[in-house]
This record gives sequence, C-alpha cells and structure tokens, in this order.
Amino acid sequence: MKSFVVIGLGLFGTKLATDLYEAGHFVMTIDKNEEVSEMIADKVSKAVTLDATNRNALSQLGISKYDCTIVSTSGDLASSVLITMNLKALDAKHIICKVHDETDREILTTLGASLCIIPEHIGASNLSHTLTGRNILDFTQLSDLISIVELSIPRSWIGHSISDLNVRSRYGLNIIALRRNNSIHVEFDPKQPLVQDDILVIAGKNDTLQKFISSNR
Repeated sequence: MKSFVVIGLGLFGTKLATDLYEAGHFVMTIDKNEEVSEMIADKVSKAVTLDATNRNALSQLGISKYDCTIVSTSGDLASSVLITMNLKALDAKHIICKVHDETDREILTTLGASLCIIPEHIGASNLSHTLTGRNILDFTQLSDLISIVELSIPRSWIGHSISDLNVRSRYGLNIIALRRNNSIHVEFDPKQPLVQDDILVIAGKNDTLQKFISSNR
C-alpha cells in the first residue's frame, strides 16, 4: 500500500483520489471548499478542508511522510506555483502537478515538480495505474477493454525465457516488444533468458493486466 495526497478536487482530482483509494491505498485529499471535501469524505481515507497555498496550515498535515502528492488545482497557475513551493519547503517526497500546457510544465518543473501531466494526454484512471504499479513504467489505454503496459520484469522471471514462462497461455497476455540496454526490439528470440534490467511491452485486456500487475508487485 502506498500513501497519496491529492490537492484540488475538480473532476480530475476527484477521479484520481477515488481510484487510488479503491485500489487499496491511503489517500488524503485537500480542498479549500468544505462542501467538496464533505462530498468525498467517505470515498477516501481522509478529507481535509484547507487552503494549500497557506504553508502554515499545510505544515500541520505531515506532508513529508506521504509517498506522493498530486497538485490538481484547476485553472490557476499561481495557486499551483505557491502550492508546489510549499510542498518543496515541507520536504514532500514526490510532487506531480496537473498542468494545461508546456509553459506551465516548464515553470512547475523548475520549481521542483517531479512530474507534470496534461490531463488531455493522460486520464486519471491511467495515472492511478501508473502510480500504484511498482514495476509499471508506462501505461496506455487503447480502449475500455484493452491496454498496453511497459513494465520491468518480475524478479522471479530473471533467468527464464519468454517461451519457458508461457505468458500468453498462462496469463492471457501478449508480449509485443522487449526493451534492453535502451533499445527496443519487436523481433526477439523468445528462448533467450531474460536479464534483470529487461523491460517488457505487454498488451492485454484491462482486467487481466490489472490482475497480473497486482500479483507481481
């Protein structure tokens, strides 16, 4: 289980917070609107009403103990800037900011954001998978049923070949590429043993992928 803070409960922040909570993680939400916080209170671990641009108020929440903080304030770069600066000052471990364009991304990255995302490029559900899967490096949802994930191989697979593992019949998944030494190979020897730093690109049904990812964390 990981611990998350989601600041700003617009559509994106609300969806992300509830997805993370339903996945079994500890989620604290922060919003300055009390009514909004009350609406989500029974769908997350903890809902707090305060203005995250106020560093003194934010400092009371022990932000540094959480694994990841997502800044999801809507339509207000100035607020995102102040909140990101506050989080850095309070030693937040991993800061992800929702941004509207590349200019916002550049500003917030300079201020210390670990990652900036544009909501039009990645949905909240996709991000929740990315954050909760320990080995997941990338996640692309092709449809409501099918996705592609790029992930580090499970430790138990090291030294075994793809043929030996029988991934398609055993897990119902298809390995479509192998990334090794920063090069990606769509044609590879399935009998060659996998090594520690290998990364696989796997396609499959969303529920099958989620089951596989959960069992190999």
